[in-house]
Amino acid sequence: MSPKCNARKFSLWDQLVSLLFCHLAGCDSLREIEDGLISAVGKLQHLSAKAMGRTTLAYANEHRGYESAQKLYFRLLQTYRNLFNGHLDQDYLRPVYALDSTTISVCLTRFKWAHYHRAKGGFKLHTVLDEDIQLPVVMNMTHGKRADVKEAKAVIEALGNKDITVVMDRGYNDYALFMWLTRRGTKFVTRIKENAKTTRLKDDVIEETQTYGDYGFRFTQEQAQKVCGDTRFRLVQWYDSDNERWFEFLSNDFDLTAQQIADLYRKRWEIELFFKKLKQNLKIKSFIGTSKNAVMNQIWTAAVATLLIEILRRIARYHWSFSRLLKFVELNLLTYKKLNVWVNRPDFRVQKQSPPKNLRQMELDLD
Repeated sequence: MSPKCNARKFSLWDQLVSLLFCHLAGCDSLREIEDGLISAVGKLQHLSAKAMGRTTLAYANEHRGYESAQKLYFRLLQTYRNLFNGHLDQDYLRPVYALDSTTISVCLTRFKWAHYHRAKGGFKLHTVLDEDIQLPVVMNMTHGKRADVKEAKAVIEALGNKDITVVMDRGYNDYALFMWLTRRGTKFVTRIKENAKTTRLKDDVIEETQTYGDYGFRFTQEQAQKVCGDTRFRLVQWYDSDNERWFEFLSNDFDLTAQQIADLYRKRWEIELFFKKLKQNLKIKSFIGTSKNAVMNQIWTAAVATLLIEILRRIARYHWSFSRLLKFVELNLLTYKKLNVWVNRPDFRVQKQSPPKNLRQMELDLD
């Protein structure tokens, strides 16, 4: 029977369970997923799921849209959002998002659509992180050659809301992007290019101290003048005493304080930590399917797995790190334990029992 016919026997829930098993059990191939699910077929009945064969799962990943896994992620995020709120100060009146991308290398001969270098394949995952909950709200995939700036508008528009603040690194320095954000009423914070030419900062001083300077300015380069005209921007020069160096931040927001501008860019590091968490702990660098849809199915179920582990971390009384909790879930994935008890008092916290005193240890005779 063909994989297409077999796939009809399995529901979308069966597919999602199989992919979550891939991430939580640390499977590297379709064969491992199939063997693991078959060995756990009795336990899968408690989930109302059936074990999928490798060819059937491969067909389903390629032909069933990844939007279902995406919707599951946002449904879970909506349900448990209160567990994640509060990472951003209430002084910020607008929602704050961090924008960045990460490149994932793949084999060009297998992923023919993932053009990156001549002899190397790769694709970019353009991501927007909600700074208040420190979780992604947009993830778009393009081939590796796609410039971050060219994808920025599509990613920001996917947020829907225009009255927001977007924090970006220096890779998004583009005059047209700055003006597009300004005209739509979206605030941004980024690093200014070192070779940028501006009006004299001392002519438009907002505030100056020994540790920071706050100025208004206009771009004076010919190319910038054609795009930005006489639009006034803001430059915050901030001294980092820990690293003993100055940073310069560019923004179109004149309502925030200089301290808030600097803090927002510092919080942008959370998206780098998210990429690190995703790549080091979930099955993102090795894929069980080669089509774009199969890859996105695996990426969005990785986001679901990340969200589930983060939910457990927040409801547990024991202080887990993400990687340690994920590893212990992997080690105990097919065991019968009460999860609500185990996350609060894990096995390694139970006091070890000493053996009975009257029990003699067996001796090994080496003669």
